[in-house]
Amino acid sequence: MCGIAGFISFEGRRDADWLDALGRTMTGAMAHRGEGACAPYVSACGTVMLCATRLAVRDRTEAGDQPMTDPTGRIALVHNGEVYGSRSPAPPLWPRRTTCDTEFVLQQVCREDDPAAALRPLSGMFALAWHDTWTGRVVLARDHFGVKPLFYAFTHGGLLFASEAGVLLRTGLVTPEVDPEEYVLRSWIRMDAADDHTWLRGVRALQPAEYLSLDRPGTSTHRYWQPTPVDGLVSAEEIRAAFDRAIAQRAVSDVPRAAVLSGGVDSTAAVAALTALGVPVEGYVLRYQDGIGGSGDDVAHAAQAAERLGVPLTVCDLDGHRAAELVPVLPTRLMRPLLHGAELAMHHLYGAISRDRNVVVYSGHGADELWGYQAGRYFPVVDPYAPTYIHGRHYLTHQLYSDERPVWARLVTWMARELGVDMTAVTDLVWQRTMDEYRAIKTASPLKRGRHHLLRRFLVYVNDMVDATSATFTLEDRPVFQDVALAELAFRCPEHLKDSGEPGSSHKGLLKEALADLLPDSVRHRTKQGFPTPTDPRYVRRLTDLADGLGAPFGLPPMPAGLRAELGVGEWMFLASTSAWLGHLAELRTDPRSHVEPSPS
Repeated sequence: MCGIAGFISFEGRRDADWLDALGRTMTGAMAHRGEGACAPYVSACGTVMLCATRLAVRDRTEAGDQPMTDPTGRIALVHNGEVYGSRSPAPPLWPRRTTCDTEFVLQQVCREDDPAAALRPLSGMFALAWHDTWTGRVVLARDHFGVKPLFYAFTHGGLLFASEAGVLLRTGLVTPEVDPEEYVLRSWIRMDAADDHTWLRGVRALQPAEYLSLDRPGTSTHRYWQPTPVDGLVSAEEIRAAFDRAIAQRAVSDVPRAAVLSGGVDSTAAVAALTALGVPVEGYVLRYQDGIGGSGDDVAHAAQAAERLGVPLTVCDLDGHRAAELVPVLPTRLMRPLLHGAELAMHHLYGAISRDRNVVVYSGHGADELWGYQAGRYFPVVDPYAPTYIHGRHYLTHQLYSDERPVWARLVTWMARELGVDMTAVTDLVWQRTMDEYRAIKTASPLKRGRHHLLRRFLVYVNDMVDATSATFTLEDRPVFQDVALAELAFRCPEHLKDSGEPGSSHKGLLKEALADLLPDSVRHRTKQGFPTPTDPRYVRRLTDLADGLGAPFGLPPMPAGLRAELGVGEWMFLASTSAWLGHLAELRTDPRSHVEPSPS
């Protein structure tokens, strides 16, 4: 895990000192993502600047520093993430100078003129940017699942990009503003990445499996991969072989390693497989205090798994006081309000892992989206018995929160009215953006379409949250299930094999069968855990007082008494974090310390 950033001018040569200063400002703003940074790359033509801060996980020598250029000087590249290899191996183009993955990626890029051909076979998680000095082309790319983020904005006669939206704002070239309609839309859908927009006006997010090509005078975005949804026989043995390969690839590290061990199928299987390879790893599990949320039996199941595997287990306690303290802090890292208690849990857990001097942490993110979830409310646009033209529209536009989270729906609707936002326009956009990915995959199966939506939207939301919280503590999170070979198997597998849907059937049954020898019986038979609503009234009061102290977001008028009386933990956390986030954006607008003065063209 590193951080990358840069600027590409659309208006000809820029002052070299200005580009260098911009690069140093951006690396300074993302210093938490790595251990150090080299001087920015400034092209001889004066139109491209690339910079990076590096977290050295493989080959910690200076030979792996970035920006990195090939021996001819044609390609300059910056790279965030970890690439474990290629599914289409080829001989090296030049004798390797390092054992780090950045040089491997550089060789892949140099080998192919077509960016898609270079990116498609890569196995790993990455955000990349490279400049071809012979053609002038600059390419920005994001990995197949969107594990590593990449944000950009068109500004000051060019394109500015970075691993974090906050880095763009720190330059002073992007105004920290919020569009009310986008705010209401994202608040309404709550846990969904939605599309390439963000919570910030003018800031876009490159999508998973996409690259942005900048060929003067224009730019274009291309999707280089999507899973193939063709039904075929998939055996537990095939799944296990792909999982073992994914683990073996991700086991390589020159720094200390840890793992999230919740006592569920995904994390337990990952730790068991790593242990079988002789990888030293310590497990970490979160325990909620004072009834503030979370699964009450994670610790018991994690302890059983840790004892069976012979790995040490650290229990990290999160109480209501500490959780409330984090509510105004985390929005400045996430660059959005808090929408789910998982954000607090991740931040607290990653902090403990980092304090024990670990650098790499293994997790099970992505297993549910690929191998579970297909029965029940997680596929809201799917109804196999409905005509294809009315899949879930009424549910998404009218019932999604009115039925399932009525207080949340009333709060957001009230805020929309006060902000002058048309809720009908918002719910129409929810439908439109949901269906864009639902229809993007070529299959008649509504369940596979729904799974594709999960992969491209909900999983991206999770990945962005994981990156922002882990990067705060200079950690590299490796989600072992977000592997292209595993994903291809998941989309080839008939959906009914994953979970029969019959009474008493097992959630992720086929995956559990494939990983059976890695799992204690208690884990294999454990039901899927949700995230219960916190019940401690003291925690509710803390959040209420915090929200009142920070003031109403957007200067909204006092809330109707009836609505205020209905609000629970989630709503008060959302309001308080929104106010804290908007206050942070206001400070950025007026803070000149890290801003770079605009450059003369």
